[in-house]
Amino acid sequence: MKTFKLNPYRIGYRTMKTAFGMAIAVMIAKQLGVVNFSSAAILVVLCVKNTKMKSMHAAWSRFASCLIGLLLASFIFEMLDYNPVVLGLVVLFFIPLTVVIGTQEGVITACVIILHCFNSKGITLDFILNEILLIIVGLSIALVLNLYMPNRQNELENFKTTIEQEFQVILSEFSEALKYVNIHLDYKIVDQALLTIEKAKSVAFMDVENHFVRNENSYYHYFNMRAKQALLLHRMVDLINDVSRTDTLHRELSDLIHEMSLNVSSYDHTAVRLHDLYAIQLAMKDHELPVNFETLHSRASAFQLLRELEQYLLIKSKFGSLKK
Repeated sequence: MKTFKLNPYRIGYRTMKTAFGMAIAVMIAKQLGVVNFSSAAILVVLCVKNTKMKSMHAAWSRFASCLIGLLLASFIFEMLDYNPVVLGLVVLFFIPLTVVIGTQEGVITACVIILHCFNSKGITLDFILNEILLIIVGLSIALVLNLYMPNRQNELENFKTTIEQEFQVILSEFSEALKYVNIHLDYKIVDQALLTIEKAKSVAFMDVENHFVRNENSYYHYFNMRAKQALLLHRMVDLINDVSRTDTLHRELSDLIHEMSLNVSSYDHTAVRLHDLYAIQLAMKDHELPVNFETLHSRASAFQLLRELEQYLLIKSKFGSLKK
């Protein structure tokens, strides 16, 4: 028999804002004498988003859709009749119209207003003003609540630290794999770092959308830089597995990657590591030439590995430092 497992849940700031906003919106709408005052809570639920930008966009879409739905429904119901067939006709015209003007996000909210029109059995100026006031109350409460967003600085810094630690582990394992023939690398260790980076980029992007006067985030650029490096690390896995441990070059590569693992978070040692890398490339001409296919394949993998490591270091050197 299949068992169901309850998912753990923690009440977050968005949940608390939604609950508080619904209560406040209903109380204010009721105090203002708005008919159907409880519908103000629906607007709050739909407009409290996880970023300020999304909240503003949601509020605008719903305001425009509700206003269009109100005017369209008032006109059609008065011209034809207040019956279910006409209700369907209103929605049939209304939804394509919102798609054309780009406010389809507010369709559900506007349908509530359209149903208010349908239930009224008669549109008056007071009814229209009542619905507009209802819309304004709900949207205003949601926007005011969304003025507060938590500071994600610590979260972003924690992601940065975690990613650097994961990179350090990856490079350390690369170095060890180049020393010992019994170590065979797989992609899992790099895949975990890529997953962490994607989560970090998502948080950094939300931080951008919480600032109206800033359209970029230095942490986002930093995580994007690490994503490019992680893709290079992913390609290095097979190259390291193909480097023969009988070739003396493997020791030099191991030492270089070991030094890189010690300075993942530093920007001062990138130039030094590039110098060491170029020294290895220049010294390759003094190594014995491959004598068979196996040694040729190993030398080619080692050469390609140096090219990938060079790109890895150049990406970091072009980024510079993280501006907080």
